[in-house]
Amino acid sequence: MQHQNKKITDMKRIRRLYEDGVSFTAFDTETTGITPSSCRIIEIGAVKFNKDGIIQTWNRLFYPEQQIPPFITQLTHITQAMVDVEDRISCHLPDFIDFLSDSVIIAHNAQFDLNFLNSECGRCNLPLSKNRFIDTLQLSRQKFPALQSHKLDYLADYLKIDKGSSHRAQDDANTCKKLFEFCLNYAVPFQGL
Repeated sequence: MQHQNKKITDMKRIRRLYEDGVSFTAFDTETTGITPSSCRIIEIGAVKFNKDGIIQTWNRLFYPEQQIPPFITQLTHITQAMVDVEDRISCHLPDFIDFLSDSVIIAHNAQFDLNFLNSECGRCNLPLSKNRFIDTLQLSRQKFPALQSHKLDYLADYLKIDKGSSHRAQDDANTCKKLFEFCLNYAVPFQGL
């Protein structure tokens, strides 16, 4: 299911929204695979913030109603035993949609996360997210065109951003927030440290 969200790419507009005190929500999902139609979200992590700092965080594991493939457990360190005791996403997705409210969503490779979020909304008979969004993958390609990789881990290491535990939703959401703020502070492509 394709998302219906409007992408914001203009840095002047993004900076103006930030300076006007608009709320942003950096979020990340961990999933059982890469296909929203057949795979499920097992974790959502999010941090809502504005120019004055963090407003609130949101983090939950979910029972995916399917087995987590071993390579996903190896990548995320989320085990089947961890999610087997959790609620289905349908129990908490309305709360997450409320958490997002009208904030501007920020995600790294945002289309992936938004497609999963909207696929889960469809399964739960909830309205699809219509939040505007910013993709830090695209921002990083604009700001750091010469880098060999634009993966979140690589960027965090290169830019010396504390990343916590990679491939856990809350830590990746926090890293995405920090990357967004780093990009926001550079009006021209970054030439290196």
